[in-house]
Order: sequence, then C-alpha cells, then structure tokens
Amino acid sequence: MRHAVQVLGEDHPSTLTVRGNRASWRGQTGDAAGAAQEYADILDHMVRMVGEDDPRTPSVRTHLASWRREGGRTQDVG
Repeated sequence: MRHAVQVLGEDHPSTLTVRGNRASWRGQTGDAAGAAQEYADILDHMVRMVGEDDPRTPSVRTHLASWRREGGRTQDVG
C-alpha cells in the first residue's frame, strides 16, 4: 500500500505540510536537533521550489530558528 505523500510527490504543498508537522512532532518529543535539521531541509526545498517570496517561507524560517534555539544552536537560519 502506498503512503499518501508518496502519491502526491515531494513538491506538493500537502507533502511540505506533513513534513513540517513531522518536524514539529519530532521536536516536541525531545529531538530539537532533528526537528531543526528537518526544518532546514524543508526550507532548502521550499526556496528551490517556490522561492524566497512565497508567504510560507518566513514561517518555516521561524520554526527552524525556534528549534535551533531549543537545541542550543543559534547560527544563521539560511
């Protein structure tokens, strides 16, 4: 059986939402570094696919910065 995001593809907005949810859940279960890495990957993907001017990009940057702070990393967020 195929997983729903595999059917939609990695560029579909719903897939990015699911990835963001997964990153958030990961952080909430104590893996702040993993959440930050996942948000960094999402951000890279979004910038490539929809660009810096997409209205969702700042939200992803905010989540990335938050999880980096939570995990003790305060370096640049991309």
